[in-house]
Amino acid sequence: MDEQESRKPSAWRSRVAGAAAAATLLVGGGAGAAAWASQPASAEAHSRTASNAASVQRLADIEDIRQLKARYFRSIDSKQWSKLATLFTAHPTIDVGAKYSSGKELAEKTAALLGDAPSAHQGFLPEIQVHGNRASAIWAMEDYVSFPAGSSYKNGFHGYGEYHDTYKRINGHWYIDRTVLSRFRVDTVPNWTPSSVPKK
Repeated sequence: MDEQESRKPSAWRSRVAGAAAAATLLVGGGAGAAAWASQPASAEAHSRTASNAASVQRLADIEDIRQLKARYFRSIDSKQWSKLATLFTAHPTIDVGAKYSSGKELAEKTAALLGDAPSAHQGFLPEIQVHGNRASAIWAMEDYVSFPAGSSYKNGFHGYGEYHDTYKRINGHWYIDRTVLSRFRVDTVPNWTPSSVPKK
């Protein structure tokens, strides 16, 4: 066996011995390694976690407010007046061309005004800001409103404008606390009553 061949087992044994020594060190120092691994996260990691949690909560709040405003529009167009009334705080500010002191008053007077006449309300491009349990938003809006036969309003209208809203979180749920509608343009359109659907 030449000198090069005789070195191979020696080198192999050296590597094995080195690995064994490392394993012994790790096993012997296992308690220390475990203790190091179980140390609380650094202040920086805590800060990142808190920041991520805050971002997730903010996005969840924004989505909840989107859903709230969507229910506002849908409740009017589907004539679900009792649901409309529940979307507001106990003492809101409501100014949508007429002023109302509660969600209940808004619902009752809008129901009397529109009856079953068709309407279509849309809110889009919201700019929502959340500050703890309060929030604000600006919504672009468009609506198309007809009035029932016999109404004092001989024509309907097609309007464009903005809602300026504020919201309040109460017991984990968001409510409209203030809504003010500013119209930029209103076009007169004929009132329209859809044909009755034949009963099956």
